Amino acid sequence: MNQATLSHEQYGLLFDIRRSARYHERRRVFFEGLHRLTSFLTILLAGGVLFELAGTGSPAPWLQWVSLGAGAMAAVDLIVGFAARATQHAGFRARYVDLEMAMVGNGDSAEVWLAHRLARLAIERDEPPVYRALDLLCRNEMLQAEGFSRQQQPEQFSHVGWWPQLTSHVWHWQNLSVS
Repeated sequence: MNQATLSHEQYGLLFDIRRSARYHERRRVFFEGLHRLTSFLTILLAGGVLFELAGTGSPAPWLQWVSLGAGAMAAVDLIVGFAARATQHAGFRARYVDLEMAMVGNGDSAEVWLAHRLARLAIERDEPPVYRALDLLCRNEMLQAEGFSRQQQPEQFSHVGWWPQLTSHVWHWQNLSVS
């Protein structure tokens, strides 16, 4: 399939599927990072407790703070399930990449493209709600990957401020839109 021969609708579908694969990869990395941080803090806490047990007196202030942080992160990990979320997003990414491969490898008939749209809807049906700022950041990345330039075509890119960027994995930011 040659991208130059795609209709506007076909190109839009392919673009959105590639954007969604990027989105889920970023979510996977985010949750894996949180899970690793929690594991690190838990191991650090266990080692600190062993050293404190071998010594005398009350625990050092730094150990109390590490204990508090590790306990809070472990509780959140238990409730949210960072590792399970990472696996979930890896699965969504794989489904989108499989769909992209099917799109690139199949013909251009209207029936084939209808099947691709239906497959995308089936994936979206299973997805959790989208974090809008992160989605727009992935859209901007896709535009750059497709050869668009922020300097030459700024109207194509969405503006996502520093605060929505910083909180893009934890706040939905429903009021953001494609500029």
